[in-house]
Amino acid sequence: MKDDEIITQIIHSFSNYNLRDIKEINNNQLEFTIAEFILCSCFIDQVSGFRYNNDKVGKRYRQFIKDYLPNYDPDNLYNDLRNKLVHNYSVGGYYGLTRRSPQLHLKKVKNIIFLNLETFISDLEDALRKFASELKNDKTIRGNALKWFSVNKILTQIS
Repeated sequence: MKDDEIITQIIHSFSNYNLRDIKEINNNQLEFTIAEFILCSCFIDQVSGFRYNNDKVGKRYRQFIKDYLPNYDPDNLYNDLRNKLVHNYSVGGYYGLTRRSPQLHLKKVKNIIFLNLETFISDLEDALRKFASELKNDKTIRGNALKWFSVNKILTQIS
């Protein structure tokens, strides 16, 4: 595959597989599942690898939050959403998870900051749009993604 084809595939896969799966689970009829938040964290983890080409997960995850999700606290999101939720199925004491409550998003209630699922997903879509634009136009970011891709392929659809 040529470099332009790889970049197109990366953007396509993030948009049409990763985020699509998160949104599809969110559109189901279940009242609430933890899976969406776990997939959101996995999405950040994966995109940050392509963005920074850095094996230090904590560093790249936090940097992605700073660069693409500036309304969020990088340390607390990394600790609660990535480490505790993904690996221990808990969130610690900083975040509370909710859905269908956009008025609570990033609001502090009784010392808990709420993450509203639909708002969080929308913020991830915005982050992906920004990253995709930079991926097409910034040589350093493009080079990072191509290097990461050479070792860590991405899911694709075989036609």
